[in-house]
Amino acid sequence: MPGIGLITNPRSRANLRDPRRVRRLGYMIGSHGTAEATKSLDDLYRVCEEFKKESIEVLGISGGDGTLHHTLTAMIKVYADQPLPLVAILRGGTMNTIAHSFQIRGKTSQLLFELVDKHRRGTLGVLEVFERSLLQIGDAYGFIFGNGVIYNFLDAYYKTGHPSPQTAARLIVEAVASASVGGKLAEQLCRRLHARVTVDGTAWAREDFITVTAAVVSEIGFAFQPFYRCNDQVGKFPVLGFHTTPAGLIAEMPRMRLGRPVRRDKVIDALAEKVVLESDEELGYTIDGDIYVAEPGRPLRLKTGPRVKFLRLTGDAVGEAPLPLEPPEVL
Repeated sequence: MPGIGLITNPRSRANLRDPRRVRRLGYMIGSHGTAEATKSLDDLYRVCEEFKKESIEVLGISGGDGTLHHTLTAMIKVYADQPLPLVAILRGGTMNTIAHSFQIRGKTSQLLFELVDKHRRGTLGVLEVFERSLLQIGDAYGFIFGNGVIYNFLDAYYKTGHPSPQTAARLIVEAVASASVGGKLAEQLCRRLHARVTVDGTAWAREDFITVTAAVVSEIGFAFQPFYRCNDQVGKFPVLGFHTTPAGLIAEMPRMRLGRPVRRDKVIDALAEKVVLESDEELGYTIDGDIYVAEPGRPLRLKTGPRVKFLRLTGDAVGEAPLPLEPPEVL
């Protein structure tokens, strides 16, 4: 019977704290599948090819939001026209924004134990399966796209050298305080970008923004929910073009925290199937927390990606599932 294919990112925050954790997660899989810790993109594509040959039933992904982005991109390219296996998000990253958006909580060990236990009992069918379209950005796939202030914030966050929820929260507080007095940090984070934005063939009137951002999940981190329309229409995703001031953006943060619409004089809010961004400037952007740069004059294209089936694991059904102290052999 096809089993579970587990991909673990050995560079995720949890795994860097405890390097032996990767082996112990593999030990939990046992005879119910294959566990792989991928160390490079080439390694990731090799593993995806193996999983395709094995016709795995469930793909488990342990790592952060960037791990999800890279793994699903590789799987979609490798599987081509073949349907993907069910996907189980097992958390394990720094922020776990995508898992939070899908109401997937709990420790990686609990989630994996639940998955393996259901597979062993032949009761995977009792788990909720939900479908989501991914967001395609160029030839990559993910959940959240952003540039401008979102890219600038992540760039500053990574440059601290100490990525963590606490560091991110502190940077947000510092940015809000800076914006209230017109400080340098807010000026750096909110430096404006100039881009021509075309949504489903219609060009936006404005070309000056703090950020243009899109997503197929409601949250963007810390429970902020600017993409409250992400489930309004199947096959379409919300795209927001904030053209307000830093102070104007901060004033809308309580509304975004509650998942309410931002004032129309501060944002262009649309549902889209296809978006094209063109800029004469270098355009930094992020996909699920990983940062990229588009060259000046190179169009950046976003569109609705393939639909993927996910398992809703809770980690609650089996109670506390501690990792084994040490597997009998290295996988």
